Amino acid sequence: MPQDTTVRLPDGGLLDNVGAAAYLSTTPRHIARLWSERKLSGRKVGRKVRFSKADLDEFAERNRIPASR
Repeated sequence: MPQDTTVRLPDGGLLDNVGAAAYLSTTPRHIARLWSERKLSGRKVGRKVRFSKADLDEFAERNRIPASR
């Protein structure tokens, strides 16, 4: 039976680095590095960083490599 890999947004619509990593199919450490290098937009909520789906989609589109031909 296939495993459900759907990322469900919490009520506020913001994801932590684990949720953002699952959404972008990468690791939480990579998300933290992208945030620290200011390559990925996010929001500080207290001492924590949260990412919106729109920010993650924008990052993915900005880093899209078109197929050649």
